[in-house]
Amino acid sequence: MAQAIINGRRVQIPGTASDEEIRQVGDIKSGRTLIRRDRYGNFVIPRGSKVDVKDGDVFIDAPSRIKG
Repeated sequence: MAQAIINGRRVQIPGTASDEEIRQVGDIKSGRTLIRRDRYGNFVIPRGSKVDVKDGDVFIDAPSRIKG
């Protein structure tokens, strides 16, 4: 289990987690975009993907982007 930060809260997440597991642990609503932050920038985590989570990883959510 890795210790990550989701929206400012420290949580325990399995080393390989799906986006749904991260959303569930972080109490992120389904209509929001899941984002992973690191020293290179912010990266959207697509639905249905697996993520290798390491200690200290940071995740946030944001409103879904709607063009037009």
